[in-house]
Amino acid sequence: MRLNVIKKGTVTSTNTLLKQQAKILPHGTVIVADSQTQGRGRLGRSFYSPDKTGIYMSVLLKKDFGKNPTLVTTMTAVAVMKAIEKVAGRAPQVKWVNDILLGGKKVCGILTEGAFSGGELEYIIVGIGINTTTAVFPDEIKDIAGSVSCDKEKLLSAVLDCFSDEFDNLQSGDFLDFYRERCMTLNKNIKIISPEKEPIEAFAQGIDDNAALIVKYPDGTAGIISSGEVSVR
Repeated sequence: MRLNVIKKGTVTSTNTLLKQQAKILPHGTVIVADSQTQGRGRLGRSFYSPDKTGIYMSVLLKKDFGKNPTLVTTMTAVAVMKAIEKVAGRAPQVKWVNDILLGGKKVCGILTEGAFSGGELEYIIVGIGINTTTAVFPDEIKDIAGSVSCDKEKLLSAVLDCFSDEFDNLQSGDFLDFYRERCMTLNKNIKIISPEKEPIEAFAQGIDDNAALIVKYPDGTAGIISSGEVSVR
């Protein structure tokens, strides 16, 4: 996959900016910003994006979504983990479905958004936020957030290369084995968190070929979790 990178200074959100221009920009366009004033995470959360201490980028995908477009998030997580390991020499883990951890602290979040036209998936935007050298975090995340502690430009180059390589494997799903190996959620007691619902306790048993979480409930029944969020107990 060939990527075309557009660099910006301060923006509201790279996902928002790319979405505004998605209809006229080609497949493989990447927007990278120095900072975001309204960086967004999953479930309506904000993503802390201070100036020049992180990678804040979004990728526009308009074709070759694969058999299951939801795998784009999983593929991206694998690409980021491989890039971090290549540049920083440390092996990251992933908390299902899209939080990248180093030393037990979150260093990267991924936000995938799709747009439909006439019932067909028109494009996907993948937002990637990585703390490279951020040293001070807001009180509400300071105990759970961390940084990769590496050169930002080297890591950006590695992320672009790894994303391009892994996107070429989207149809085959070959990246799923790597994801399973690095998933720290597996074989642990978890709580499944969904908006406007009480958390549900379960045991994380595995990840299927659609990247859904296979769980076992306290009553012995099994289930498949394909959306929402989990906390590891």
